[in-house]
Amino acid sequence: MDVYTLVSLVFGLLVAFGPFLAIVAVLVGGLLVGCVIVAIVGAVRTRVAPPEETRDVDVAEFFEEQTAAAAAAAAAPAAPGGEPRA
Repeated sequence: MDVYTLVSLVFGLLVAFGPFLAIVAVLVGGLLVGCVIVAIVGAVRTRVAPPEETRDVDVAEFFEEQTAAAAAAAAAPAAPGGEPRA
């Protein structure tokens, strides 16, 4: 197979599938540009925004408090009329 045949084959495939390839290229290019824009905006917001305060929470203590509150709510008598208290 000589070079002319290969070039003709590639050119023919581009002509045949050109519209499909153009649509795929636009979709993939748009996705990549969107990802880059989101990454840049996120980086700028991280640098500009003041740091958020974090509070260390003991997970076991948190669930113990929640369990105690749920047990107290379950043990509370119902209001008149059968409706549970809020």
